Amino acid sequence: MIYWAVSATFGFLVLWFLWEKKHRTTHAMAGGIHEDINLPHQQEFELYHNALSLCSKKVRVCLDELGIAYKGHHIHLIETGHYETLSRHFLKVNPAAILPVLVHNGHPVYESHDILTYAAAHSKDPHRLVPETQQAQNVMQHWAEKASVIGEDVETGIKASAGYCAAMLSLPLFAAGMTFIPLRYPLVGLLFHRLKIRALLFSLLKISGLQGFIKLTPLLKKMAAGRDHMHLHLADLEQQLNSHGPWILGEQFTLADVSWMTIFERLREADWLEYYLKDNQYPNLTHYWQALQARDSYQSAILDHGHYSIDQSLKLIKDTKKAKPDIKKTLEQSFSGRVMKPSS
Repeated sequence: MIYWAVSATFGFLVLWFLWEKKHRTTHAMAGGIHEDINLPHQQEFELYHNALSLCSKKVRVCLDELGIAYKGHHIHLIETGHYETLSRHFLKVNPAAILPVLVHNGHPVYESHDILTYAAAHSKDPHRLVPETQQAQNVMQHWAEKASVIGEDVETGIKASAGYCAAMLSLPLFAAGMTFIPLRYPLVGLLFHRLKIRALLFSLLKISGLQGFIKLTPLLKKMAAGRDHMHLHLADLEQQLNSHGPWILGEQFTLADVSWMTIFERLREADWLEYYLKDNQYPNLTHYWQALQARDSYQSAILDHGHYSIDQSLKLIKDTKKAKPDIKKTLEQSFSGRVMKPSS
């Protein structure tokens, strides 16, 4: 009797998995608008986004700066609760299971870079966030890319992009956040996520927690490399602002500043701001961050879209550092080989 019950249960689970796997198939999608896809919609612009996602943040900031009204659909990542991006209903929106997605008149626009340029081009003032000359646009693009995740190679990415460094600096935040998420949720990623290494990472962070993270030497080294290379990117931005300020291209607030606003916000929510801005080592960046926070879009697109998971994760990081100074020291000084620019 027990044998048949176990066999029936096992068979049911196999059939369930095969059925779910068939209906949760994911594949890459090209960026830009897909006019061949028509999605249900209620407004001209709708946005599928996440509270913690860096790319979602910068798209929300962009839309608010442009004055584009949209209907929002918050979709959970494992970092904020569970893999809603792998749900059947969201995979109809984006088969790549990636956020954000802007939907314009029912047609999805994929990839945050493409969304920013698409939104700017379809706003009432196409040059509100984009300079008019090609030369200035090239400079804007350079700084926007320096605030983005480029490729999947860590060693190359952290050298080219503060965005990739921010991703590495987010590891303690993710470790803290996974403390509050049941193990069964990251395990869903092992079953259905096409990037198994990501699902494995969050499962490992769930098991280790924040205090165990500092014992995961390979991950700690990646975080430390991102931490040290971030200094180079911040030093570059410090020099740019010193020469051109108050914004990256001077008087005009552009898509480059939109992208960097989210970098500074990630440093804030992962408790790295004091580490980088202490002792007034980047005075222009300190003023720049204050100016970014003073913009209406910072309130409407970031603070107004906060999530309890971010707050509790940040609190756990701060409380842990205060209670265990050795953890703070490890995060800020481990494998320190701070990269300095060669003298010219």
